[in-house]
Amino acid sequence: MELIRISDNPTDLESRIKKTLTSGGVVALPTDTVYGLFSLPNEKAAIEKIYTLKMRPDSMPLPLLISGTEQLPYVSSFQNQILETLVGAFWPGPLTVILPSPSPSMSLIASAENTIAVRCPNNDLVRRIANDLGPLAATSANIHGKETPETASEIADMLPNVDLIADGGPLKDGLASTLVDLTQPVPQILREGPITEKMIITSLE
Repeated sequence: MELIRISDNPTDLESRIKKTLTSGGVVALPTDTVYGLFSLPNEKAAIEKIYTLKMRPDSMPLPLLISGTEQLPYVSSFQNQILETLVGAFWPGPLTVILPSPSPSMSLIASAENTIAVRCPNNDLVRRIANDLGPLAATSANIHGKETPETASEIADMLPNVDLIADGGPLKDGLASTLVDLTQPVPQILREGPITEKMIITSLE
């Protein structure tokens, strides 16, 4: 396991992150909410490693992080006005949308109900990597059911078998993203995070 400060050499670090991911590895990166574990969504061994590291139930599919709305067609064929309005208002940012009709290339992380969870984070590093490599499978960097550590060194202690950890400094008081299910005619807020239910409703009025 490597732990590297982003501030030391950002360009070299990005190259090492991308090399680790394309080699089937798992990396921990800071996002705009909490530190996350990342792999490529078509790397079965890496996805299985994330589940093992986190002790995450197999029934919980991994979300995707993308570089922007331009990558939405690569992960799902679903489109409607509600989706367009919500991502226009809250992306990049802490909003995750659950969509039907995932692309066949995303089969390893689609749910049993054939849905997929997608977010565009307000984090330049993650978006640049997603722009270069494509959508990224991602989940919080913690043991399932435990609080996500605020620092890279704490993540290294909790998850020592991560291949590479990018230290972006402490992420204090990070809240998981707001989760909105768009698979039904009326959007359902499954988890309220930094984006409140009132903000969602107001954006759709």
